[in-house]
Amino acid sequence: MSTIAIFGATGFVGTGLTLKLLDQGHNVVALSRHPKKWPLQHQNLKVIKGDILTAQLEEMLSEVDAVYYLVHGLEEDSADFEYLEAKSALRLAQAASSVKLNKIIYLGGLGPDEDLSSHLRSRHLVGGILGLTHTCIEFRASIVLGAQSTSFEMLKALAHRMPVRPVASWLDNPCQPIAFTDLLTYLVEALKVEVKGHTVVEIGSQEVVAYGDLLDLVARLENLIRPHFQVPPVDQRLLLPMLDVVLPEFSEVAKKLFLSLVHPTVVTDSKAQELFPEIQPMGLEAAMKSALENSTSVYPAPWEGDFWKEVADLTLAQTKLGQEIVVEKLNLLTQGYSEKILNRLKRRK
Repeated sequence: MSTIAIFGATGFVGTGLTLKLLDQGHNVVALSRHPKKWPLQHQNLKVIKGDILTAQLEEMLSEVDAVYYLVHGLEEDSADFEYLEAKSALRLAQAASSVKLNKIIYLGGLGPDEDLSSHLRSRHLVGGILGLTHTCIEFRASIVLGAQSTSFEMLKALAHRMPVRPVASWLDNPCQPIAFTDLLTYLVEALKVEVKGHTVVEIGSQEVVAYGDLLDLVARLENLIRPHFQVPPVDQRLLLPMLDVVLPEFSEVAKKLFLSLVHPTVVTDSKAQELFPEIQPMGLEAAMKSALENSTSVYPAPWEGDFWKEVADLTLAQTKLGQEIVVEKLNLLTQGYSEKILNRLKRRK
C-alpha cells in the first residue's frame, strides 16, 4: 500500500479521510500544530508536530506517494488569511516539486472564477498554486452534508434557532451540496486516477437547490415550523455582526461563508462523471437526513426572554413596519448580547 501525507488531517474531512485510508491499509503521515488534541492513534499513523509554514516539508515528503491538502483559514480571524493560505500552498508546492512528488489532491470550493468573495477567491488561488506542481487534482465542492461538518452544523443551528426562514435575494442563489460519504469516496478514488497537470473536478449531489431551500429541508425533516420572512433590502455586510448572536460558535467561519452566498456553487461540467463514472452521489434529501440522524449537537437559543416569540408574531403580518421593527430589534440584540455570549462560550471551554 501507499504512504500518504495529509495536511489538515485533524479537521472534520481530514479525520474521516485518515480513518478511511487506514482502513484500506495505507500508511498515513499527518502534520498537526496540536497533535495532543487529536486522539486518533493507529500503528500505521504517524503524526508530526509542526506548522506548514515552518516544518521541514521536503524531509516529510521524501518517502510519500501522494499528498492531500485540506488546509484552510476559515476559522482564522486574521485579515491576512488569504495571504497566509497562499503562502502555505506555495511552500507545499515548492517542497513537492523538490522531491518530485507524484500527486497532490486538494479540496477547494465550487464557485465562478470571477468577482468572488475573499473565501472563494482564496480557495481558487490555492488550487492554482498547487496546480503548478507535476500533478494536482483539485476537487471543488459546495456545502458538505455530514454530522460535524461546519457548513452543515451552521444550517442545523440556524434552522433550530431562528423562528422564521429569512427570504432574501442571496438565499435564492443555487448550490449543489454533497454528502460527506460521497466526498470521501471521491478523495480516496483520486489516488487511482491518472491525470497530468492541474485537473479541476467539480463534485456535488444530483440536485441543484437554492441556499434557502436547505433551511426549509432541515425544518421539514426536523418537524419545525418556520414561516418565511422577507428580509428588507440591505447590504449583507451590515448583517455580519448579527452572526455573533445567532451563530456564536461559528462566528468567524460564518461571516466568511455568509458573504459567499451571493455566488452560485454548482457543478458546471462533466469531469467528475468522466474520471469517476462508478460514483453515483447520494440524493440531497437522503444526504441531509443521514447528516441529521448522525448529528448529536444541540443548538438552544443563546438569548433570553420572549424576544423571538415577539419577532415570530410580527413576521406573520409581513408588513413593512413589522420588518423595520424586527431589524431594529435584531440590531439592539446584537449590540447588547455579543460580548455576553462570547464570554459565556469561553467559560464553557
